[in-house]
Amino acid sequence: MKLHTALLALAACGLSTAALAEVKVELPYSSELVLVNGKEATGNETLTLHNGEHQIAFRYQDNYRENGDYKLYKSEVIIIKFAGQDTTYQLALPKLRTAREVSRFDNTPTLNLTDPQAQSVSFAQDKLVKHGMQFGRDYEKEIQAYNLTNAPAALASLAVTPAPQLVAAPTTANTATPEKGQNVAENMLFYWYEQADAATRERFKAQINQQAPTQ
Repeated sequence: MKLHTALLALAACGLSTAALAEVKVELPYSSELVLVNGKEATGNETLTLHNGEHQIAFRYQDNYRENGDYKLYKSEVIIIKFAGQDTTYQLALPKLRTAREVSRFDNTPTLNLTDPQAQSVSFAQDKLVKHGMQFGRDYEKEIQAYNLTNAPAALASLAVTPAPQLVAAPTTANTATPEKGQNVAENMLFYWYEQADAATRERFKAQINQQAPTQ
C-alpha cells in the first residue's frame, strides 16, 4: 500500500513538473497570428510553448470609425521576441478608434506583454515589411531571411542559412565552388540567389561580369 501511494505521489510530481515546464501567451481579439517561431499560424487562440526564447508575428486587425463610417484596419506584420519560463503571459494592444490613432500605430506600434502579476515583460519588437505587391507572400521564407539579419526581433536560433549552390557558366578555366558566406550580407546574397529563377540568375551573373575589372 505504501509503495502504491509513493508511486502515485511520484507520478503526480512528474505531471506537475511537466505542466509547469511551458509558456502560455494569451492574445487579444484584435490580433491575427501570422507566424509562431518561424512557422505559419492563424487565429488568436492562447499559445502553449516550451520554456525559452520565442518569436511571434501577428497583425493588428480591427474596425475603427472615420467620418461616421466603420473601416477595417489591418496593420503590417508585427514581430515580437521574448524569453519566457513556467508562466502565462498576456499580450495587450491598444484600442484604435480613429484614423489618427491608426496612423500613429502604423508609425510606432504600441503593445505590452505582462506576466500574471501585471508586470511588464521585456521583449524586442519590429515589423516584417514587404514593399510592393502583397499578394501571395511566403511568410516562412521572409522570416527566415529576417532571422539571418541583426534586426531587433531576429531570433538566431530559428535562422536557417541556405547552402549556396551557384551554377557557373560553361568555361574552360578552373572555377571554385563558392563557400558559405562569413557575414550576413553574403549569406543574404546567396539566399536570394537561390530563390531566383534561371533567367534572373543569368541576368545577375551578366551584371557582375560587366562590373568585374578587366585585366
